[in-house]
Amino acid sequence: MTPLSSRLSVLALTSLLALAVAAPGQAVLPDMVGTWHVLVHYKDKGTVNADTERWEDRIWEFKMEGSRLVWIDYPIVVFEDQSGRFEKFDGRNSRSLHYWAPNGNQRRQIREGLAINQRGSRTKTLRGSADKGWSSAKRRGGYRSASIVTFQETWTIEERGGLPAFIRDDVMGSASTESMEGRTLYETEAIEANGDVLRGRFDRDEGMRAGTFRLMRSGEASSVGSSGKTLRDRDAEGVTFNSILAGQLKSLPGEHGENWYRERVEAGTITEADRFALRAAFEERLQEGLSTDADRNSFRVIVQNLALRMERLFVEEGKSLADLRKMLREGKLSF
Repeated sequence: MTPLSSRLSVLALTSLLALAVAAPGQAVLPDMVGTWHVLVHYKDKGTVNADTERWEDRIWEFKMEGSRLVWIDYPIVVFEDQSGRFEKFDGRNSRSLHYWAPNGNQRRQIREGLAINQRGSRTKTLRGSADKGWSSAKRRGGYRSASIVTFQETWTIEERGGLPAFIRDDVMGSASTESMEGRTLYETEAIEANGDVLRGRFDRDEGMRAGTFRLMRSGEASSVGSSGKTLRDRDAEGVTFNSILAGQLKSLPGEHGENWYRERVEAGTITEADRFALRAAFEERLQEGLSTDADRNSFRVIVQNLALRMERLFVEEGKSLADLRKMLREGKLSF
């Protein structure tokens, strides 16, 4: 994002937040486009030491793709200055057991942009609008297998009293079992610093974890791997491997092609059997990019995990084969 476009995004956010504060009864939500550092202070009733102060932080990135809002969650944040964040316990680095807050140097790093690790990152594409709210939920068909346990995760941004609430719902179950549901809520209660800081209530699983959160607008994040190298500095072998796999995704093998699956996704009639077949098609196509049996055996687990990720992105995020090829080549699709 250019400095001018970044500044315009800040101005748009500030103006919309002002409307939300001035007219709390109206369904007006802020433009969240940009990068945010999320800091949570909480206590966990599910642990032996329920009164222990705990914290976690992450990076949220929001961007528009056409009329849809893309929400990316990065749970691993890397500061150059790690003061107060971790301490040694049994020979390992663990989060400090007190409410960590960034010092002056760390606040500067947030403003300039932090480093994030792609491991564990998740992406959802949300439909809606700034005035009506956003949700990743999709219409579902009537088919639900009694024998297959499914997992569905829905991310939502909605207006509550003129302020945004960020909600992540998890549902797991099948037609023959009782569903298990969980919810994580970030409910904004105050807006500060001309719209660059949001504060509010944090709640996970109906008070099991409860506390407060703060969203602070951040500079654009840069990606690092576990070795500390940026994605652009990855070794040539990894780049070549991704490029080979990406070249295979021009079409799907078998009876049905990309358009057949896309029509069922958009209509909400895709079944679990369809999804299994789609996953198998991705795996078959990726395997074709490996020239020897030795390679197929060596990369079998990697290919299977990539096929699973691709099927979920295709069905739940609306990604096309072209999108998946691009994500592979740019190192944004990992297993």
